[in-house]
Amino acid sequence: MLVPSRSRPRSALLVLLAFLLPSMAPSQDLAAVARKEKERRAKVTKPAKVLTEGDGKDASAKGAGSVTSLGASTAGGSSASSAASGGGAATTDPEAQRASWKARADATRNAVTAAEAKLTQMERDLAAYRSDISPVSAADAMDPMRLQKREALINKLNKDIEAQKGTVVEAKKAVATLEDEARRNGVPAGWLR
Repeated sequence: MLVPSRSRPRSALLVLLAFLLPSMAPSQDLAAVARKEKERRAKVTKPAKVLTEGDGKDASAKGAGSVTSLGASTAGGSSASSAASGGGAATTDPEAQRASWKARADATRNAVTAAEAKLTQMERDLAAYRSDISPVSAADAMDPMRLQKREALINKLNKDIEAQKGTVVEAKKAVATLEDEARRNGVPAGWLR
């Protein structure tokens, strides 16, 4: 496309400015940035208070605020906050917390195992149906739509298998989510075994 002669000087000027502006900007070297950060840290007299969930619970108990927990739902349907606190009232007993985390981990792993077992059985059923080794009655053998019905059932079984594969993936995601939640809450890895 040809550019009109009036806009050529403008576009050339814009291109030239685009190249010159970054070089005109004041640049700071790493040493200058480090000095500024050191000065800023020297001015800080006391560290900032980090608020924890316990502080929120204390404030809520005193009536000065409320606790809001943000957590993704897990496969069991409980939120991260209720699971971290033992599924109900807050508990400080480490053994109770460990039992709660272990129960959640076992439940999510069992869900994966059950989903995989169901998928395996569905695949076996499909393979057995495809092999067509089951006896056919005389009425079914004479049915002109027998092959179409068979293909329709095979398609349905394939769709069910694909849906079950999705269930397996979701169950595995639930395990990964639980492990991530445990890491964020500082739960020892042995508690999930």
